[in-house]
Parts: sequence; structure tokens; C-alpha cells
Amino acid sequence: MDAGSLKLFARLISMGSSSLLQYVSESFPWSADPAHAAFDAVLAIARDEHNEVVRFTRLLQKRHLILPPMGAFPSHFTTINFVSLDYLWPKLIAEHEKEIAEIDNMLAQTTDDDVRKLMLAYRDMKCRHLQTLRELAASKTPAGAA
Repeated sequence: MDAGSLKLFARLISMGSSSLLQYVSESFPWSADPAHAAFDAVLAIARDEHNEVVRFTRLLQKRHLILPPMGAFPSHFTTINFVSLDYLWPKLIAEHEKEIAEIDNMLAQTTDDDVRKLMLAYRDMKCRHLQTLRELAASKTPAGAA
């Protein structure tokens, strides 16, 4: 793995480990759904993304490369503890759209085929998750609302 690809891969790990989705999975968002199906879906998405980040770090360890610092959650996330999922849907969707665009930009910069394959798989997963988030948000939108 060349230095440029390693730097991009490290950014991908950082993005995945300190995302809004990961923060939300630990911040107990509120939902009117007594079955908590929407929250469970968010947790499942967060777990999928967390598992990919773990897989990425294991790959670096196998190659005896230094793991990038995971970093902390941005401080502005601390204002969204104990908020409703209805409040979070647009934020989660916007973050996924931004991350997918950033991954697309990284893909254009990498020359390492192995890193490229991992990035493509991660982006594809993020796209699937984005679709799920959109569907969850739409299912919670009252009839007639835009």
C-alpha cells in the first residue's frame, strides 16, 4: 500500500469511526415507535459500518502498518443527545450523502487496487444504508407533508 493510498484509507477509517451515525448509535435517540423498529434499524446500520472499520484496521494490522488515530467525535455532536429520530433523519441522510461524495473523491485519487476495492465496497454499503435511511425517514413523514 503506497503512502497516498494509506493516507486515503486512514481517512476512511477516521470517517467511519467518528461519524454522526456512530455517535447517534450511542446517544439514545427518542422514537415514538413503541417497538423501536426504526432505532433498531439505525443500530444495525451503525453496526455494519463499525464492522467495516474494524475490518479495515485488521487489514492494516496484517500488513504491519501503523493504525491511524481514531479521533474523537466532533464537539458539535454533543448538542444532539436525547433528540428524536425525526430530528435526526435529515442529518443522518445529509452526512451519508457527504461521506459518499468524499469516498467518490478518494476513489479518484487512489492507485492501489486493493484499497480501491475496499473503498468501492464501503461506498456501496453506504449507498444501501442511505437508501434505508431515506425509506425510514419517509415512513415517519406524516401524510401530506413535503
